Amino acid sequence: MSIDKKLLGKTDLLATRLAFGAMELRAPEHHRQANEILNTVLDCGINFIDTSQDYGTSEELIGNYISHRRSEYYIATKCGCDISGTGRGNAHIFTQEHITKNLEDSLRKLKTDYIDFWQLHCVTPTDLPGGANDDIIQTMFDMKRAGKVRYIGVSFRGGKVTDACYPLQNQEDFAVEMAKWGVFDGFQMVYGALTRTSEKTMNEMKELGTGIIARGILKKYFPYYNEIVSHAKLHELYEQGESESDFLIRFAMNIESIDTMIIGSSNPVHIQANAKAAEKYALPHDVFAEAIRRLGNAITIGTESQC
Repeated sequence: MSIDKKLLGKTDLLATRLAFGAMELRAPEHHRQANEILNTVLDCGINFIDTSQDYGTSEELIGNYISHRRSEYYIATKCGCDISGTGRGNAHIFTQEHITKNLEDSLRKLKTDYIDFWQLHCVTPTDLPGGANDDIIQTMFDMKRAGKVRYIGVSFRGGKVTDACYPLQNQEDFAVEMAKWGVFDGFQMVYGALTRTSEKTMNEMKELGTGIIARGILKKYFPYYNEIVSHAKLHELYEQGESESDFLIRFAMNIESIDTMIIGSSNPVHIQANAKAAEKYALPHDVFAEAIRRLGNAITIGTESQC
C-alpha cells in the first residue's frame, strides 16, 4: 500500500497521514495478537506509531515484536506517566527526575536508542510554571541534545465523559498558549468530523509551524453522534463499498492542518481497511463541502462538548 506522507510541522519526520495508536495493545486479551497486529501495521505502510507507558505493556510489545524493523517507523511515546505498578496510568508527575526515568524506561522497553517524538502526557500550562524556560522543558531539551529524543511535543488530555469540556479538556486554550512559547514541535489534539471544535485552533497552530497529530477520528464521544450521522445521511455520500469509518478517515484527510491521524485497532483486518481508506486519499472537494453542510445542519441534535 502507498499512504500519502506529510512532514510533521517543521520536523523532518515524513509521517504517513494514517498513524497507529498502540493504546489498543494494553488489554491482556490482545497480547497474543500483538505480533500480528504490529507487523500488519508496518506491512500496510503505516510508519508512525503512538504509545505510552500508560498503555500497559504496549511499549514492551512494540519492542518485542517490531524493534527489528525499527528503520520502518517513527515511534512517539509520552512522559509524566505514573503507572505505580498498576500497568495503567491514573495520574501524571511532572518533575525532571520522573520524566527522565520515564524516558529511560521507554527506551529499554521499546528496545531503541532514541524516541522520534516525545510528548508530555496530559500536561497543562500550570504544570509548567516557568513557561518556555520551565525546568521540565529544559530537561526535554537536554534529552534532545543527548540524542535520546529527536522532537518534543504535548498530548492533551481528553478526560472522562463526566468532565467539563469533554472530550477537549480546554486543549484549544492550552495549545494556543503553549504554542506561543516556541519550544514544542507538535501537539496531539482531538479532532473528527463529528468533533470539529479544534479546527480553528489547529489552523492557528499550523500557521506557527507546529505539527498536528489528530486522534479521535472515528470515536463517537457521545451517544447522540449516531443520530447526527443518521440525520446527515452521510451514507449517501459514500463511494461504492465504502464504510462509515472509511469516510471519516478520508474526511479528516481534507483538513490540511492535520499532519497525521492516530487510529488504533486490535483487529488486523480493520487496520488493513483503514490503510486502504487512507490510500484513497481525501474526499473530492464537492463531497467534503457537502458533508460539512450536512453535518452543520445535523449537529444541532446535540452539542460537541460540555463547555
